[in-house]
Amino acid sequence: MEIRIQISDRAYQSLVAHGGRIKGSVGLVSPLVGNFNEYSQQPAAVREGERFIRLRHGKACVSRSRVSLRLNIHLNEAGICPAESIESESREAGHFVNHTLEDFRDTFGW
Repeated sequence: MEIRIQISDRAYQSLVAHGGRIKGSVGLVSPLVGNFNEYSQQPAAVREGERFIRLRHGKACVSRSRVSLRLNIHLNEAGICPAESIESESREAGHFVNHTLEDFRDTFGW
């Protein structure tokens, strides 16, 4: 089966210049025609100054503009009580956030 896909000029130029792949999704306009939509990528400047800590089941991030905590606990993990993991890892993340925000305050004066 053949499908015609339309991509943006920027995506095409990136493919030609760098080769490789571009991550994205295809939305079908009709059974034989689709549009390719490139996934957004944050520029390095947005991530600059971001600090993170890896936890057993996730990650905590702190930047000048936001704080985030992500945990993913599989219920079939042997010997793991999800409630205890959430409690202990969020406490660990909280200590990390407090320490990092103090560093940001000292560095950036806020």
